[in-house]
Amino acid sequence: MNDYIILIIAFGSLLLVSIYVILNRILLSDERRRNVELLKSSKSITVPIRIHAYERLILFLERISPDSLLLKLKNQAQTNSDLHLAMLQQIRLEYEHNLSQQLYVSIKIWESVKATKENIILSINDLAKHTDPNASSIDLANKILDKLISDGESPVSETIKEIKTEAQKLM
Repeated sequence: MNDYIILIIAFGSLLLVSIYVILNRILLSDERRRNVELLKSSKSITVPIRIHAYERLILFLERISPDSLLLKLKNQAQTNSDLHLAMLQQIRLEYEHNLSQQLYVSIKIWESVKATKENIILSINDLAKHTDPNASSIDLANKILDKLISDGESPVSETIKEIKTEAQKLM
């Protein structure tokens, strides 16, 4: 009789352990499936937002490129000083308008965008130092265009390439 009880207890224990293992695997499998579905639905929401952020940053960079600034501000500035201040103000306004985009892009891209903006500002400031502040704004515009020509590549092009590379990883 005791042997039967021990056998029933052993069989019952084995049965309970087997049920536990099977249920645990089912629950883990179900949890993985839900996580995959959540990730898919999350990506379907975040990818378009991130793509839009990349688009905004490319537009920002294009707008603050010195040649674009000169075209936009050519009739607003009378002197070198006016042009210099107008360019810096426009860069600041564009930057402030796009600050929130950093939430959706990598730290590397955001730092690259900020560095490009700072390099453009430094370049404009440096060129403005070498002009008579009260002379015609054409002097500063010519210096900026000469620098762009001598540099060969737009100061924003490398950053735009980085943004495009990162954005294509999402698609």
